[in-house]
Amino acid sequence: MTWETWETWPPEGHKQRIEKYALFRLLFMGKHDDVYARMQQWLEKEADKAVIYIVCNFAGLISKICADLLFGEPIRAVLGDEDSPEQKAMDNIFNNNNLHTVNYEMALSSSYRGDAVYKARFGKYRDWSEGEQAIIESVPAHVFFPHLNGDNVQEMTGATLAWTKEVNDRKYLRKEIHLPGLIRNELWLLDGSQIRMKVPLKTLDEYDGLKDEQETKYPGLLVEHVPNWRLDDMFWGISDYEDLESLFDGLNNRVSRVDRILDKHSDPKLILPPGLMKYDEKRKMWYIEKELLQVVEVDQTMVGDLPKYLVWDAQLEAAFKEIDKFLELLMIMSEISPAAFGLDKSGVAESGRALKFRLIRTLAKINRKKLYFDQGLKNILYAAQVLDVTFGKSNYEPAIPRIVWADGLPVDQMEQAEIEASRLAAENTSLESSVRRLDGLEGKALQEEIDRIRKAAKERTPPAPNITLPKSGEQGAEGGGGGEGGGG
Repeated sequence: MTWETWETWPPEGHKQRIEKYALFRLLFMGKHDDVYARMQQWLEKEADKAVIYIVCNFAGLISKICADLLFGEPIRAVLGDEDSPEQKAMDNIFNNNNLHTVNYEMALSSSYRGDAVYKARFGKYRDWSEGEQAIIESVPAHVFFPHLNGDNVQEMTGATLAWTKEVNDRKYLRKEIHLPGLIRNELWLLDGSQIRMKVPLKTLDEYDGLKDEQETKYPGLLVEHVPNWRLDDMFWGISDYEDLESLFDGLNNRVSRVDRILDKHSDPKLILPPGLMKYDEKRKMWYIEKELLQVVEVDQTMVGDLPKYLVWDAQLEAAFKEIDKFLELLMIMSEISPAAFGLDKSGVAESGRALKFRLIRTLAKINRKKLYFDQGLKNILYAAQVLDVTFGKSNYEPAIPRIVWADGLPVDQMEQAEIEASRLAAENTSLESSVRRLDGLEGKALQEEIDRIRKAAKERTPPAPNITLPKSGEQGAEGGGGGEGGGG
């Protein structure tokens, strides 16, 4: 079934992908008891009604750590000089779209889904916004359906964004079809999962006035797919949770059962000698007068002096060792270093360089994600520039920007200052570049800081000594007199 001839919703071939997105989202949100069938069967048993299922949401931690290291620190798109119209326009696109936050949210979703999608458009950022602008926004991957080149599995020739709307007990399918230079808007009537018929856009008030076709005046697509990571024979990205589901389940199960055992034996029983408990024939039960106690009768010669409490030796050392092993396997398989959780047994890293070595596998994982986000951001930012120049009032030449990434790690200021001092002493960097890296300043603020540094350096420089040289005539007279005296 091609994208032009959808008959069912979701379209054929995408149901499993969308279901996996939903499943992994439950893991990310910590709703593990809705995912694992074993836990559902366990909790359904009558004897286990009071059991508390403990969720160790390692899945959510993986995604948050990855997003923190990828976009926790703002990135920057560079086009040229700080005061150039191109750079000012690029900064406006970044700031007006709150792109730092959009990127962070997309990194979270890409981690559990395996896919992220950018979309560019020109219009109002909000319904109440005064003017129109170039807009970059995220699109949930479950509403994204690419049109793929039959000869290249990773090449898009177009894309359809589709989602459902329910109005007055009727369900509709809204389709936004992106083709090079063109967007088609469609509305279809749904009957359960069957797509019945195409209806006018004005059927829904919110789409009244929306054109069936819109020219974008951009030669490419205004949607950009960013995989989390993938292989060369596939289009869709791979989630960070792949191959980890059984480990999540095992960790939750073991911690929950340890909690159950400890809770069950937290109320010790009282051991009494025989004869203290009486049996009531009518009620068919043993009792102790005037008291309600949990007791067990035993032979006094076997346990010594009575009464005393029966204390249970849990012997949970093996269970806790298994929990530690689960955590170790999860860190290995997810490529998240213990140092990222503050669990490094070597203690606190003494420098930023030492921390990077301890996070080497985690940073490699983040760099892998950067490969895809870097290209995706370049493409969508270029598209936004074209829309800005074409439909807006801006006047500059759109270009592919350079993305300046941060590593997301805490900055060791002392270490960075030592590095910059060494580079300045070796004269392999400028004062401007050094201050920019250390303080993150740009433009006028950078120039003002440079001026202050140079002024302070000039004031600290001691003045040259005031040396008065003798006049040439006096120097000759003194020399001649000496000669005459010598000759006499």
